[in-house]
Amino acid sequence: MRILVLQHSPLDHPGLMRRYMAEDGIAWDAIDVYAGQNIPSLNSYDAMIVMGGPQQTDQEAAHPWLAGEKEYIRRAVLDGRKPVMGVCLGGQLIAEAMGGRVGALERPEIGILDIETTNGAAGDALFTGISVPAKTLQWHLYAILDLPPGAAHLMRSPACENQAFRVGERAWGMQFHMEMSVDMVLGVEAYPEYVAALEAQHGAGALTRLAEETARNAGELDRSSRLIFDNFVSLA
Repeated sequence: MRILVLQHSPLDHPGLMRRYMAEDGIAWDAIDVYAGQNIPSLNSYDAMIVMGGPQQTDQEAAHPWLAGEKEYIRRAVLDGRKPVMGVCLGGQLIAEAMGGRVGALERPEIGILDIETTNGAAGDALFTGISVPAKTLQWHLYAILDLPPGAAHLMRSPACENQAFRVGERAWGMQFHMEMSVDMVLGVEAYPEYVAALEAQHGAGALTRLAEETARNAGELDRSSRLIFDNFVSLA
């Protein structure tokens, strides 16, 4: 099996999923879209994962490659032969590419927070077996405000209604970070606007405290992440 991974910064790699792919003998190719790498044909892959990033979906003027990536994602989802999964920015890109609306949150959602499934999640292939409520790591300034037409609404949180969705039969977007480790949390210090948003809510030193909270919940976060990843691989 081979998975195509679209990346939007050096920090926003598959994280925990790198370990899962190594353990399962799954090959994967990372395409640094933000650095100008061309996205290859999906024909040579069994599935695609679209990672997060510090960009926002409406910043095409600053990041012209976003337009081409959205079109690539749109074609992949419409084709429907390969499963597609988007994380945070990746989920937002899928939503926007398929006709949804993404915009800024009045109050960013950051921290280790619980999410719950909707009635529409019953029997969904990606989230089968997940604990409810599920602890997740949230760190986003924007959110999916309107789902794409016909999308299935799968998860919500008090601060963000559209935490997860499915569009078509084989494409999913999620707002939470299923991939982040403690090291990745600490790496966010490279993005001052994200640290500022965190400290505005939780005070100075909040990044260190969030890393400590991530460590305390690492077991549960890892189990949920592994479950979602295994379900995704089974679809391929």
